[in-house]
Amino acid sequence: MTSQPVPPARLPAPHSPTARDLPFVKVEGLGNDFLLIDLLRPAAGPRSPGRPLPIPKPDQEALDHWLVELQRRAPSLCDRRTGVGGDGLLLVAPPRLPDSAATMLVINHDGSRPEMCGNGLRCVARYLADDPTTLQIDTDAGPRRCSVHGDQVEVDMGPAESLGLREVAGRRFAIYSLGNPHAVAFVAPGEDPEQLARSLGPIVEQDPQFPDRTNVEFARREPDGSLTLWVWERGCGITAACGTGACATLAAAVAAGLAPTGLPVQVRLPGGPLTVRLAETRVWMTGPARLVFHGQV
Repeated sequence: MTSQPVPPARLPAPHSPTARDLPFVKVEGLGNDFLLIDLLRPAAGPRSPGRPLPIPKPDQEALDHWLVELQRRAPSLCDRRTGVGGDGLLLVAPPRLPDSAATMLVINHDGSRPEMCGNGLRCVARYLADDPTTLQIDTDAGPRRCSVHGDQVEVDMGPAESLGLREVAGRRFAIYSLGNPHAVAFVAPGEDPEQLARSLGPIVEQDPQFPDRTNVEFARREPDGSLTLWVWERGCGITAACGTGACATLAAAVAAGLAPTGLPVQVRLPGGPLTVRLAETRVWMTGPARLVFHGQV
């Protein structure tokens, strides 16, 4: 089924009479779902795939205001029983670099601010580009190139930086950065990665060795060469999918001799598979992104 264009969800000015009315677009990638809020484009007018409309850059003070306000509101907005429900908020803000289409700012379910979100980035790229195109989106981890083909989005996630090994809760974790932190462990035969993610994930996330906390991955290599992955996300808990977690896990698998370099590998998450490839020093991720509905709270 082809997604229909969704009108921009333009946030009111912080001091406007309707500032309490929050327009949003619900988006998801493999079940990792978000409320997307557009700080970039006007509520009316034609959409320009991959390019912001030529409107004045929002005042930095107003942007800072909304970051603080939305961090405060995130837990209630993301509550799946009393709010809209979601793993976090995605803010589409003006670009930082001349060649970029926009900046993605992320707020977790608990109100914290991660540096990067792979599934969220695919959703933002899909939102900005109705037609097949390539665009660059700025993030707190740096600019990322995205290629949009319908509901499929490929992202150059940049390098996966190895930060060595650490022992936590009696297990050895490979530590990686995709702009955000990850601790990856491969399970032994007969172990359940879901059970380990649920039981050990929160312990590892808040271990003192990670002063800024960390995302935690438990992975199993399957006979067909794919990787089964469960992720305890920093600030969210268990999620249906984690794009940066899939990339960090492939990098750890390649380093451990469990996956090839230069070839696509299926990383199977609870919400479905991502295709991930480590080419030289960079990681490429391909997966779906979908605009679900728009609304206002």
